[in-house]
Amino acid sequence: MEPTNKNKLAAADILLLQQQLRTKTTLTELGYFLVNDSQKITPYQIGVFYHSSRHYQALSAISGLPMPVKEAPFYIWLKKFCKEINQKNHSTPIVISADMLSASLLEQWQEFLPDEVLWLPLVAADGENFGGLLFARNDKWKTDELGILQYWQGAIVHSVALISHKKHSIFTGIKLLETWVWLSLTVVLTVILFVPISISVLAQAEVVPKNPRVIRAPLEGVIAEILVKPNKIVKKDQLLLTLDDTNLKSRLDVVVQELEIAKAEYRRAEQISVIDRKASAEMPMLAARIEQKNTDVAYVNSLLKRINIHADMEGIAIINDAYELEGKPVKLGEKLLTIAKSNQAELEMWLAVGDSIELEQLAEIELFLNVSPETAYQAKLRYVNFQAEMSPEGVFAFRARADFFQDKQIPRIGLRGTAKIYGYKVPLYYYLFRRPYAAVRQWIGI
Repeated sequence: MEPTNKNKLAAADILLLQQQLRTKTTLTELGYFLVNDSQKITPYQIGVFYHSSRHYQALSAISGLPMPVKEAPFYIWLKKFCKEINQKNHSTPIVISADMLSASLLEQWQEFLPDEVLWLPLVAADGENFGGLLFARNDKWKTDELGILQYWQGAIVHSVALISHKKHSIFTGIKLLETWVWLSLTVVLTVILFVPISISVLAQAEVVPKNPRVIRAPLEGVIAEILVKPNKIVKKDQLLLTLDDTNLKSRLDVVVQELEIAKAEYRRAEQISVIDRKASAEMPMLAARIEQKNTDVAYVNSLLKRINIHADMEGIAIINDAYELEGKPVKLGEKLLTIAKSNQAELEMWLAVGDSIELEQLAEIELFLNVSPETAYQAKLRYVNFQAEMSPEGVFAFRARADFFQDKQIPRIGLRGTAKIYGYKVPLYYYLFRRPYAAVRQWIGI
């Protein structure tokens, strides 16, 4: 019987697919190719690549998915399905029937797979089992399709075996090592695990001013103008910013008018006091009112003097955003800006709760800035807070401060980086397994 046109096209597709098969170098790449491109040979709805070895079984690829989800119920059931079929050690393509499976798998067959399931075993000539390909669809499988797939099976087995053996070829030489070599390595590794090293932790760090002078609002009002630029040097008594004086001037006009009215009333009472004893009796009260209004005028004038805020020391003006401050209403005592000495800086660190270790006072610290990670700045730990608080990154951490060495170059205020804090000396095995050990203890509750 001469082959049909459909079989001729399938054979041509197999030749093209074999060329593409040779270009695959990993099992992941090969599996994705097999479950999706095998549709050029025969149609199906679901394709699965089940890879098996001596110590490993997994669904490496499922058609239509870039990566199988191992926690999904479909994946869990399908893995059991393929494992049970693979254990029967078929050598040729076979259509799976209900009597081949256990009752627990049959219960969910209709839920996860179509009725017609074909198993394409991947067994090498020497009997080594590499798993298989599962194809599922609603239409029945034809005899000529099984013959084409059997030819395609041989090419796949060759590629899977080649990649699998290549994957493990690195370990072939190691397995041939003599027993005394392994013993020597074990002894050396054991000795290394007991080598004492300084335990260390990493923390987010920022260079902040030391003993800065905080400029606060002397009264409630609105910022009118910022007269200094961020990170610029200011001199003592230099005008930094001004508050809006509109309300104060209006208030001054009111109290001045009230003062003039009080003086006029006092003069009128003084003039008629000669003939009117009642007016004479009101004069002390009117004099007291004049004194009160004089006090109000003096008070408003003192507030007007305070709207101009000057620097009380020389240093660098630290402002977050001068443009956002202008026109901003402020309350009495609210922080406006900071003045810091350029040569007086310290290190502020946020030590995560999970990284907290016992640290001694004056512990050594190395700072690696984001702008120059190749340079390490030395510092000494001054203190670590006993209580954790919310860090600027939004996590609970312990705030710590450290002092730079005065005889060394001090980085610029405002730079950020990572600080490495060194603690006590501990064996290497404790340094390596401290976190896993703590996690296991929390998990098992010991």
